[in-house]
Amino acid sequence: MSDFVSNTWNPLIYILGTLIRPLGGLLLGVAAGWLGATILLDAAREWQLKIAIFLGLLGAFVTLNIYSGAGTVGFFAIGAGAAVILLGVRSMQPKKTDTKSK
Repeated sequence: MSDFVSNTWNPLIYILGTLIRPLGGLLLGVAAGWLGATILLDAAREWQLKIAIFLGLLGAFVTLNIYSGAGTVGFFAIGAGAAVILLGVRSMQPKKTDTKSK
């Protein structure tokens, strides 16, 4: 029974982990990028907080590079970049005013 578990389940768990790890990096990157972009785009925040967010994202990239694979770091970068770009594009759009005619 032990050979069945080690020969069957271990490769399946390895494949599942190989597929889920980059998706987790993508999700973490989107969340970190979205959080960082909302704070960076807010003009009322202090400059120290903006530097802390930038260094935190940089530290997350470095830490993921040390403890994880290149695919996870790439997906994290794609997610963070996409979140920053999408939030930046959304903030540049003019605000719609609600004009109701009476």
